[in-house]
Amino acid sequence: MMERSDVCEPQAGSGRRIPSSALSVRRALLVLACAGAVGCGGDDTTGTPEDVDVSAGATAVVAIINPVVNEPHGTGVPAELGDARDGIVVAATPGGRDITAGGIAVVGAPAGGIELDVSGATLSHTIQAEGDVVDAPIAFSGSAAAFFDNTPIRYAVSEASGAIFLDPSVPMADLEARLAEDGRVVVLRPGRYVGSITITGRGTLLYGEGFLERAVIIDGGITVQGEAVRLRGLTITGDLASRGNDFGISFSVVRGNVSITGNAGAFVRNVFCGETVVPSSNATLLDNHGVAPLNDLPPVVCD
Repeated sequence: MMERSDVCEPQAGSGRRIPSSALSVRRALLVLACAGAVGCGGDDTTGTPEDVDVSAGATAVVAIINPVVNEPHGTGVPAELGDARDGIVVAATPGGRDITAGGIAVVGAPAGGIELDVSGATLSHTIQAEGDVVDAPIAFSGSAAAFFDNTPIRYAVSEASGAIFLDPSVPMADLEARLAEDGRVVVLRPGRYVGSITITGRGTLLYGEGFLERAVIIDGGITVQGEAVRLRGLTITGDLASRGNDFGISFSVVRGNVSITGNAGAFVRNVFCGETVVPSSNATLLDNHGVAPLNDLPPVVCD
C-alpha cells in the first residue's frame, strides 16, 4: 500500500459539509489528482481524510470537470469544453455541494431525478438507486455545461442493488466464479489479493473500496474475456488485457502493460505505467496518464 504525500491533503474550506459518504469518495479521487501532478486546490469540507471511512455504497455524483482528452478518444468532444478545472462550484438539487480541486467535485444526492448546477450551468440526471456512485465527466465553458458521450457511468455498489462484498480471505477460484456471472457486481474490501484474475462474465463490475490509500491491490494481472466489463478503484501490479467490446476502467493504476483490443468503452482518470494499447474506435478516454498527451507518469505511483 502506498502512502499519501502530505502536500496532497485537501485543506479545510468554508465549513460547509457534504455527506460523509460522498466525502470519502472525494478523498480517494484527490489522491489520484495529486499523484497525477494536477494541482490540489481548496476543499469545501471540514475535517481530515483520516476521519472518514472509505466505503462502497455511498450515493454520490463524482463530477470530473474539463478532463484532458486523450488522443485516441473517439466519441466526440462537447463544444462546452473549457480550461478551468479548480474552484468551480458543483451543487445537486436535491443534494449537497462541493468545490472542485484537481478537477474533481463530489456531491451527495438521493436516488431519483436531480439538477446538477455547475457554477450556473445546469444538467439533469437520474440516480437510479440509493448507494449508486456515478462518474460524470463534464465539459464546462464558464456559461454552459454538457456530459461527454458514453457518460455518466453508474456503479450500483450497494447491497440493496445486489452487490456482493468480498475480502482478501476469499479463494481466488471463488472470486473468479463470481466474476463469471453475467451482470455481477463484486466489491473488494481493502487488502492484497494474490494471484491473477480472469473475468468471463458479461456486464460484470469489479469495484475496489478504499482507493484513498489504493487499498485494493491485485497482486497479479487481470484478463477480461467477457464484454461490457468495468473495473474501478484497483491497483493492478501485473498486466491488464481485454479482448471484449465495451470494456471500461476508471480511477485505477496498472503497473504492468495494458492491452485493450476490443472496441468502445470508457477509460477515465487512470494511470497506465507500462506499454499501453487502448481502443481507437468509438472509445471515451479522459484524464488517463500514460496515454497521449499525458505521457508523463506520476512519481511514486508506478514504482
